[in-house]
Amino acid sequence: MKNLRKVILYLVLGAIAASCAKTPPGDVSHPLANEFLTTTILNLQNMSNPNDKPTISYYLNPNTPTVPPVITPDTLRLMKNAMYTCTVLILDQTKTPVDTVSDVIIQRENIHLFFYFPSAGLMLTDSITDHDTNIPPLPFGLHSDMTTGSASTGTLEVVLRHQPNVKNGTYGPGSTDLDVTYPVSIK
Repeated sequence: MKNLRKVILYLVLGAIAASCAKTPPGDVSHPLANEFLTTTILNLQNMSNPNDKPTISYYLNPNTPTVPPVITPDTLRLMKNAMYTCTVLILDQTKTPVDTVSDVIIQRENIHLFFYFPSAGLMLTDSITDHDTNIPPLPFGLHSDMTTGSASTGTLEVVLRHQPNVKNGTYGPGSTDLDVTYPVSIK
């Protein structure tokens, strides 16, 4: 009888502890796993010249992580003194059919933020044009406007930050889902 009381007491205490530990609806107290991806594509469109549609892709084979990524074409070529719209497409090519990870990132825009870092000397600026549904809305960055200046060469680093419950519009909180660098030539 004494052991039965102990068992019942432990069961009741366990039930109380479990009910207190429930996560409120909508709260993401346990960070979602970082997305798995293999390919990142930048699709640009010159706002003044509809025929100027540069694209560049970055592919990293997860089965051979020591092999350098494949960048196609080898350089993103942009016209000088131009404005481009830019859209990022992210894929997981380990799945059949290929999974468009961008769709998942859009669904989770409130916990993701893209950053664009042109290298020193590259005459390129970026302005994020889309925002999430946080209150107040924060930058998201899957879509942006890129403005080129005079002829120059360098690199463009694109970083996607994963920021569940900590997104505040800055780089600092969270972890990195994506960090890729593209060679860029402006002529």
